[in-house]
Amino acid sequence: MPLSATRSPAEPAVLSEGARRIVCAAAPLFAAKGFSGVSITDIAAAVGGSKANIFHHFPNKKALYIEAIRFVCQSLRSRLEPVADADRAGGNPLVMLAGRRLQQMFDEPDAVRLILREVFVGEKGIDRSLVAEILQQNFGQFVGELRDEQRAGRVRRDIDPALVAITILALNNFFFRTWKILARFEEFAGYDTPQACAAAALETLSKGLTNV
Repeated sequence: MPLSATRSPAEPAVLSEGARRIVCAAAPLFAAKGFSGVSITDIAAAVGGSKANIFHHFPNKKALYIEAIRFVCQSLRSRLEPVADADRAGGNPLVMLAGRRLQQMFDEPDAVRLILREVFVGEKGIDRSLVAEILQQNFGQFVGELRDEQRAGRVRRDIDPALVAITILALNNFFFRTWKILARFEEFAGYDTPQACAAAALETLSKGLTNV
């Protein structure tokens, strides 16, 4: 039975094996070419099946696209394991949390590119409010982690965790998109990885930039 495109974004996706294979094949195509640049024929070829099989699981391409976004967001959330005390090692908690997410971006680039495409471009005909609800689950997870750090006394309580989260995500996105170029700048010759450079940048922000 086809999946509903109107299911609550907060509800975990329950996919049949066939639907899961379709979503896994479609997500990187959508990430690379966008909603309009990918046809059902393209997806069927990637799956190794027929268009009829895709429409057996999804009522239309738009429903499949929304499910792909929902699927990659849920996957990213579920793969972030709780931080163990041993992993903290007395370091900057913001650097630690940011580093986990930046590493995940490089580990799962197709998922991230699909999300960023929707954030920065937005596909014509796609319900932006629905996409926002889906993406908010991931953002809310991060804000929740920062609130935990505040309650534990490791992050100041007088700052808005949502603003901290968006600052970290913006920094991570910058390094994710530009490191291949930045790595060639002589100013960053001392950093072997984007994670190291991003950590240093966040340490600088955490300490403050001015004396006023």
